[in-house]
Amino acid sequence: MKRLELVIVQFEEVKRLIEVGRVPQLRLAHILLDSAVELIMHRMAEAELESERFDFDQLQNLRRLDRMRKSDDPLHRRFTATAPSDDRLRAEIQRLEGIVTSTRQREKINKEFGKKIDFLVERKKLPEDLAPVLKKLHHYRNETYHRDQHRVEVVRPAVMIYFDAACTVLDHYQPDIVIGDGPLGPELARFQDGLPGRQDPFELPRRAAKHLREEVGLDLTAVRTALVEHLLARLDDLESGLAYIEENITGGAIPGDGIRTMQIKDGDIEAIFDAQVLRSRKYPLSMKDVESWIERATAMEGMDDKHALFGELAALEDAFEDLEEKVREAVWRIDEAANMR
Repeated sequence: MKRLELVIVQFEEVKRLIEVGRVPQLRLAHILLDSAVELIMHRMAEAELESERFDFDQLQNLRRLDRMRKSDDPLHRRFTATAPSDDRLRAEIQRLEGIVTSTRQREKINKEFGKKIDFLVERKKLPEDLAPVLKKLHHYRNETYHRDQHRVEVVRPAVMIYFDAACTVLDHYQPDIVIGDGPLGPELARFQDGLPGRQDPFELPRRAAKHLREEVGLDLTAVRTALVEHLLARLDDLESGLAYIEENITGGAIPGDGIRTMQIKDGDIEAIFDAQVLRSRKYPLSMKDVESWIERATAMEGMDDKHALFGELAALEDAFEDLEEKVREAVWRIDEAANMR
């Protein structure tokens, strides 16, 4: 249970940081939550892969036999003479390949956050609707941890949703039974009170998840309001930026030229200098998409499912963030050019 204690201490520290409530502390809370979630998922995936260890090893052995049988080395061929026939060997290899996780996939699961989620969802160890939430929040973590990019406006609602999602992951965690690993610290020991025998490692994660979720609480109304207002403000800026770009297009523009200009492919000189060519090109996005994003963001005000709410936020951000970045850059360049006059 010491392994469980490691992540519970992180949850407790996140609670303290949330109570402080300042952006630096909330940023650190986000990083700690992401670490705890990845650690739990790593252990869950590890246990799931270990459950197929016998079949995996058997597959590896049969593949070695198959390679030895095809070898030019007489000793190898002689060693495999008593092995099953080629047909039986291939059939058994094919059967095992269908029920075990490949070496390549195991490596990806071990290294990649998203692959861990996909694997655990596929094995029904985590709920499917949790996947987009965890992936987007992990992306936020990478921004703040690796690239010094901080979503200050939504850091608190993001941390509150991540805490709730992390409790869901903890609730699905089944730790190994460890005998005689010493007394527990106060962070985990408090969840044992009232348990039969006070030593049930399978009940502790669920009990801890329940209490932690209750202690921090998720004010869905406040979170939803913050996320919707944040999205609508960004989309309003996006609309304004596209309008500003159109106003500054040399030779005049018609509605839609701004968003078309943002999607010109590298090297398409004709579209850059000829408005008719620009308008003849087929681009993935139009102003109808921007209108659709605004409608979807507004509709989030009626969402009562926390995972669906953040899942829609993730989907919307994925849809418009690339365009948003290009528009900001273009607006900055227009302003810089104006300032140089």
